[in-house]
Amino acid sequence: MRQVKICPDCSSEYFAHIERCADCGTLLLSPEENKAAQEARTRLMAQTVQNSVVVRKGELKWMDELYHVVIDSGIPCTVHVDEGCNKGCCGDTCELLVSAEDAERAQECIEEYFAEVHPEIRASQELASEGKCPACGSPVDTGAVECGDCGLTLLIVEE
Repeated sequence: MRQVKICPDCSSEYFAHIERCADCGTLLLSPEENKAAQEARTRLMAQTVQNSVVVRKGELKWMDELYHVVIDSGIPCTVHVDEGCNKGCCGDTCELLVSAEDAERAQECIEEYFAEVHPEIRASQELASEGKCPACGSPVDTGAVECGDCGLTLLIVEE
């Protein structure tokens, strides 16, 4: 029997000497490890969330994506959908829920995911922490509402 490794995310098979999936970048697992990981994931998805708190709100597609990010991090969660009004003017409200004890860890997982998907966020945050405009790098005063050079809105003021 030939030795293979499997991507736990996309189920692609690779030769045993390969460490990461070419498509996903995920670490590959032996068939036994993959089966155990999938069973653990299934158990986690079936787990009921007690003492739940909302960690994110948004459209269903986005909440589903974050649901998988949080589940893959080993945190039980669920998506709750409140249907909009009967008239059709109000859309559905979707919430990602985790237990209060896991809320901070779930937030960290989501922030890490944002940084992976949008690497420019980290660079923008670094520039802003240095007192520079995230768009053009020009110096900006603390509390400035917009950049004097490029006009980027830096602070949204609600009245």
